[in-house]
Amino acid sequence: MSAADAVERFLTAVATTDRPEAWIHLVGADSLVSAAQRVDAALAAGDDLPLAGVLVAVKDNIDVAGCPTTAGAPTYAYAAGVDAPAVARLREAGAIIVGKTNMDQFATGLVGTRSPYGAVRHAADATRISGGSSSGSAVVVAQGLVDLALGTDTAGSGRVPAALHGLWGLKPTRGLVPTTGVVPACASLDCVTVFGRDADLAARAVAVMSGPDAGDPVSRRAAVTESLTPRARRRLVVPPRGEPRRPGTRMGRGVRAQRRGGRSRGLRDRGALDRPAAGGGTHAVRVVVRRRALRGGGGAPRGALRRHRRRP
Repeated sequence: MSAADAVERFLTAVATTDRPEAWIHLVGADSLVSAAQRVDAALAAGDDLPLAGVLVAVKDNIDVAGCPTTAGAPTYAYAAGVDAPAVARLREAGAIIVGKTNMDQFATGLVGTRSPYGAVRHAADATRISGGSSSGSAVVVAQGLVDLALGTDTAGSGRVPAALHGLWGLKPTRGLVPTTGVVPACASLDCVTVFGRDADLAARAVAVMSGPDAGDPVSRRAAVTESLTPRARRRLVVPPRGEPRRPGTRMGRGVRAQRRGGRSRGLRDRGALDRPAAGGGTHAVRVVVRRRALRGGGGAPRGALRRHRRRP
């Protein structure tokens, strides 16, 4: 698909999708069309653009030239004159920035409801929270409006909404992606993160953004590159059936529900194992393995591993 086609599809979809609160600012249609035309022309000229035509939304505590940065607070808003280095590097790789997403104000919240621009509802269920603070970024990726979105993570703000939407939420090691141009929540811990439905595409974006920047004294180059391709099979661990139970406890109810849900989702019981326990003895566990690999571009684990342990 050409960049022009991708932008046309986005403009149609965003006008009809029922989550307007996910956005704080949208780039104008004319600007998006012009950006797409430049990307398509560069490709035709033989330029190497690893993210050509990839549509990206940006959390509104990260500077995007020509857009206001609010950090979820209208009275704090300022006009960003230049892109944050992370954003600039995405553009140089051919990505098209489509807008700024809603967030828990000043990135302090894990639920996605603490914004004067509106509580951001879950992408699939409007009665549920989206998770925060990078709420809007998770929702617009989960809805398929964009290919990737940038968030930030200081204490879970990228990982929580990614988990609640079944997305890949990549949190690079501190310093790999510079935080210059990011409104700080805690400058020593803040990280720019990537939301995506496809692990490889998200990893490509992290690689593009990585590298030192003079404005971030802890920024650096990555020492190694590792594949983020998901494993074909996942494991879920629950207690063995022979374990004495307390039916009225939360654990007892949860284990039975987990077994029922596992059967309905195509999990296979692989039997009980004994694992060494700290201080001697063992923990009895039961391993259940998914029968088939996840479909659709490497979706993120949804509660991929849980352990309920018992000392004999």
